[in-house]
Amino acid sequence: MENIRHLIEVLKSQVNLYSELSDLMASEKQAIVSWSIDKTVEITKKKDALLRKERIQSEARNALLAKIASAQNMPSLKISDVINIAQAEAIEEADELAGLCEQIVELVTHIHAENISLKMLYATNNRLINDFFTQIGLSDASAGGYGPSGRQKRASTIHRVG
Repeated sequence: MENIRHLIEVLKSQVNLYSELSDLMASEKQAIVSWSIDKTVEITKKKDALLRKERIQSEARNALLAKIASAQNMPSLKISDVINIAQAEAIEEADELAGLCEQIVELVTHIHAENISLKMLYATNNRLINDFFTQIGLSDASAGGYGPSGRQKRASTIHRVG
C-alpha cells in the first residue's frame, strides 16, 4: 500500500520534529534556570515554529488515515487500526509502522512531562519576581502585576475620594 509508505514518511517526520522539540525544551529549561531572557525568547520562537510544522504534519497524517480508511471501506481509522490491517495483510512495513508509533508515544509522553516541569519553573520564577517587588515596596495587591497562575492581575479601579 502506497498510502502506508506515505504515512510512514509522515510519522518519521513527526519523530524528528518531536525529538527536536524535546531538545528545545531541555534548552529552555536551562535558559530559565540561568535567567537568560533572550535565550528563552529565542527558544520560544523556535518552539512556535516547530508547533506550526507539527500542525501541518498532523493534517497530512489525518489525510492519509482518511485515504486508507476509504480504501478499506471504513468511515475512519486510527494508526493502531492501520497497524492491525498491515499485520493482517502481512505488509512488510507493519513492524516499521508499529515502531514509529511507539517512538511517537514515548516522545510525546516525555514532552508532556517536560512541559509540566517548564510550567513549574515559570511559576516559581514568577513567584520569586513578585516576592522581590513586594519586599522592595514596588508591588501591592491593588497595583496589578502577575499572580501565581501567571495571569495578569487587574489594577483596582476604585479610588477613594475625600
